[in-house]
Amino acid sequence: MITTRPLGPADLPAIQQLLSPPGLAALPAIRWHLHTPYATVLGVQAGPQPQLVACALHLGGTARITQLTAAPAEAQLAAVVHHLHQQGATHVEAQVRTAHTAPWRALGFRPVHTLVRHAAGLHRDAQRDEVVLLEPAHTLALLHLDRRATGQDRRALLLEHRFAAHAYVEAGQLRGGLLPLLGHGLVLADAPHVGLELQRWLLPHQPHVIVPEGNTAAATHLRERGYRPHEAGTLLALGNAPTLQPELLFAWPWDALRW
Repeated sequence: MITTRPLGPADLPAIQQLLSPPGLAALPAIRWHLHTPYATVLGVQAGPQPQLVACALHLGGTARITQLTAAPAEAQLAAVVHHLHQQGATHVEAQVRTAHTAPWRALGFRPVHTLVRHAAGLHRDAQRDEVVLLEPAHTLALLHLDRRATGQDRRALLLEHRFAAHAYVEAGQLRGGLLPLLGHGLVLADAPHVGLELQRWLLPHQPHVIVPEGNTAAATHLRERGYRPHEAGTLLALGNAPTLQPELLFAWPWDALRW
């Protein structure tokens, strides 16, 4: 019988044994989940030791599966989802490569959005004076913009990653925000010129940017700058998923699950 149990820092030696040498790159993220109040680390096992470790974030009623130490069998994935539902998640989501979606679809997960990683292009330098360091007075507006873009209450996640964040402020009004330390970077904007400018602040620090496929303004601009598109996975959801507005997202912080 497959069961799940919450893991803690004392389980790190067992977790490390599950990670192949390439998979050890995930260890810092797993450590972060172990010490984050709104995160869960689960051991999936049919005996005394876990055969699979799954990490998830709890953002309002959403549980997002963010890390897996191996490709999950359908029964293992079902056990993880059941545990997350017991913890109060009304819907569960994950970003998965097309080739890996079969066990997820078998459990009723459905595609919501495709994400695209754009890489190896030539970015333009920042051009506008409206971009400033995020100040406390901007924070509430940024949280509102994120909720509008994602349909989720992600305040705990954003507040933890607001160090080095920037805001696009026009006539005293926040029009967009950049959180460079959240995953691969998060850019929110209420208009294309705002989002593309904030992208220019992110791209000098990393070689790629991930955007939802539905953001045509971002995709067109990046293609014109020579960036090449690569699959960054499909966002899958089980349950009543919040509405994502891709036109407001000019950088998405997550790539597809890897193991």
